[in-house]
Amino acid sequence: MIDGINHITISVRNIEAAFLFYKNILGLKPVMKSSRSAYFLAGKTWIALDQKDQFISSENYSHICFNVKKRKYKTFIESIKKNKINEWQKNETEGDSLYILDDSGNKLEIHFSALKDRVKYGKKHFGSDVQWYI
Repeated sequence: MIDGINHITISVRNIEAAFLFYKNILGLKPVMKSSRSAYFLAGKTWIALDQKDQFISSENYSHICFNVKKRKYKTFIESIKKNKINEWQKNETEGDSLYILDDSGNKLEIHFSALKDRVKYGKKHFGSDVQWYI
């Protein structure tokens, strides 16, 4: 069912410093930057940075998000939930997501919408402190 990585989210201590690092040092293409987050493209892969005020590992938002085709999403999620997998958070973003822990406590997300969908949503809902680059 999984057909690739949807995005990678990395928790950072300081969004300004992280933005400059990922843009200038690594050369990723910026998509957006707000006071608390930023999106980049690494080739075709969506990289999200998320600032945490208290950088504590238990509150670390870093995770890998696996993509599932929309038409297969519901069936796949139902099959995962039958295994009584632990969820680490509820979805609060655009599109459907399931946030689960693997047996080592690594954070994973199952999602089906694309970066273009998040950008469209974000331009309507993220507020005026966001700078868009695409």
